[in-house]
Amino acid sequence: MNEHLPEPLIAEAWLRALMDRLIRDELGAMADSYTQISPVFIERVYRNIGGAAVWCDVIQSEPVETCDDMARIALDDALLQLTERYGGSIESWRWGDAHQAVHEHPVLGNVPGLRYFVNIYQSTSGGSDTLMRGVTRGTGDEPFQNVHSAGYRGVYDFADPDSSVFITATGQSGHPLSRFYDDLGELWRRGEYIPMSLDPELARAAAAGIMVLRPAE
Repeated sequence: MNEHLPEPLIAEAWLRALMDRLIRDELGAMADSYTQISPVFIERVYRNIGGAAVWCDVIQSEPVETCDDMARIALDDALLQLTERYGGSIESWRWGDAHQAVHEHPVLGNVPGLRYFVNIYQSTSGGSDTLMRGVTRGTGDEPFQNVHSAGYRGVYDFADPDSSVFITATGQSGHPLSRFYDDLGELWRRGEYIPMSLDPELARAAAAGIMVLRPAE
């Protein structure tokens, strides 16, 4: 699910359109409650597990639709929706434009004006069902927006703990004016890491400063 390519965007839009086509006939308005793609359900339908291929036929229509028919119709639906949203040049579509991670400041994130400075938006790869997890919103005008990812990633080397690496989604400071507010965001977005050390002396040597908290006397 490379953020720079159009194929992930087309695939996700196709699966969303297919999911809706398969269930709306039977569920009607209840289909609106199913905002996420269910790969297991789609697999069962297309493998006809337990007769699940019956979901492909539209009961209200006279012809008997096959699963291939539904896949073609859903692809047309998806391409039409994407063209309306991103223009007619498929080469310019990017998964990352639709799959942006939104990091909202817990205090100032909804303040008009300020939110444009304190909230962090990042183009991301991955998806709801990939190792680099980025669950899509599933609803609204931005259904592919990345709304649930790993805010912290770590790889630990138990044989050599000082070879471990980690990354956080934004930075180590929650203060928007701090240079550490979003200094790790770009690395996190690219799936990269920074070294971790369990040596206290090494940590102190690289510190920008020391903050001491004392209780009031």
